[in-house]
Amino acid sequence: MIRVFFLLTLVPGFCLGQTDALRIYEEREDRLISVFADNNALTPHTIVIEVESKGLKSVKPLPDNIVISGQKKRQLLAQFIIPENRGWTFSYKFEYMEGDVNAKHDDDFVYQLPFEKGKSFRMTQGYNGRFTHQGVNALDFTMPEGETVVAAREGLVVQIREDSNRGCASDRCIQDSNFVRILHSDGTMAEYHHLQKNGALVSTGDVVKKGQAIAKSGATGFVSGPHLHFLVFKTDGKKQIDFKTRFEFSKGRIGFLKTGERYTAFD
Repeated sequence: MIRVFFLLTLVPGFCLGQTDALRIYEEREDRLISVFADNNALTPHTIVIEVESKGLKSVKPLPDNIVISGQKKRQLLAQFIIPENRGWTFSYKFEYMEGDVNAKHDDDFVYQLPFEKGKSFRMTQGYNGRFTHQGVNALDFTMPEGETVVAAREGLVVQIREDSNRGCASDRCIQDSNFVRILHSDGTMAEYHHLQKNGALVSTGDVVKKGQAIAKSGATGFVSGPHLHFLVFKTDGKKQIDFKTRFEFSKGRIGFLKTGERYTAFD
């Protein structure tokens, strides 16, 4: 999850703001100045803009949040009318976060256990767990390195990290986790963490099916031993909101998983 803040001051002339994910730029036509955004990432982004101006009239009120979908170009953010024969200035600041602030998790969706059919693993830490899940709706499955991780839900692979070989039981390693991130149809995203180095079995841009192999488990990042960390989340424009997820854990049995229980992925 990335949150970035920029402050840009405009006077008559050209200006732009740019990040790896977003490009913010202006175009002028006659007496109209328009501010656009290009999203270079696969993930949607939520943008918040605050504008201060003198001598300009806004074409329409600015919304609280603007969502730009993945790889969208020329998303209109704001428009202003330039006065005739008068000076003008305006400045704006913007923040953005990965994710869609308007996403609504489908609470009725039934997730698949994120490992191969026939395999059994214990869920050692659940929602709001007392170790590293305090205040977080995430699940940890203890499993040896090299086990096949599968998609718990279908979606678009939007981000992968697989270059880390570092893991330790300290927050010094918290940024070293390999992961796969998948965007769901309801706008939420799932992350599968602590994966093996070079363990991704998919590529960014792939559309994966529920139950499809996506990675190999590992012990990278903030870990005391090999395990899979799974969570589903969205952004509210300021912070990450994560969700409890229901699984089918045996034929016809659906519900929330319980800490300490061993679960077997079934055919």
